[in-house]
Amino acid sequence: MDSLVNMEEVRLTVARTARVFCIGPPAASATKVLYALHGYGQLPQFFLRKFEPLAEAGWTVVAPEGLHRFYTEGTSGRVGASWMTREDRAQDIADYLAYLAQVQEQFPAPAGARSVLLGFSQGVATAARWAAAGGGPFERLILWAGVFPPDVDLGPDAAALRPLPIDCVLGDADPFFGEGLLDETDARFREAGLTVRTTRFSGGHAICPTTLVRLLGGV
Repeated sequence: MDSLVNMEEVRLTVARTARVFCIGPPAASATKVLYALHGYGQLPQFFLRKFEPLAEAGWTVVAPEGLHRFYTEGTSGRVGASWMTREDRAQDIADYLAYLAQVQEQFPAPAGARSVLLGFSQGVATAARWAAAGGGPFERLILWAGVFPPDVDLGPDAAALRPLPIDCVLGDADPFFGEGLLDETDARFREAGLTVRTTRFSGGHAICPTTLVRLLGGV
């Protein structure tokens, strides 16, 4: 039986407040800036604890929070954030790319400073889309324990990604991803002619500060 109700979808663009957490020297005087995008269900103020060795070595670490907060278990208790869900996916991607552009306008890497983008877990797809959309310029893209999004073009139109050194990192005890993740990502990048370096470390689904410091050239 056909519905007697005609449903209309109406979209409104609204202003909202987003949070960005920073550690290390003030961004305005930074010589080394790392933009760090957290994983699903994380909050950046806790995510940043893994980056304290970088801050102590003079890096400014800028960690924006995903725009979707939720209770990670039931209807109370610990709160986490995410970048998007499958619902209204394309609009969520457009919204967070616009948001990240604002983050970079607010916390730009000064002229001559190093500028690196890192995405962890769900933040990998977010970082990849941001870099591909022309965010930056970044000197390096670090994809840590996450899936490179299949919707990001690696063909001739991937101009923003083509000159960018890319690191793919995975722990040998990661409960969510096996060795195949690095192998598949590496093969896809190399087929597209992108520069990629794969790194394995002893650990699980987490940022390993020691490995991160090594990737960045001993800071």
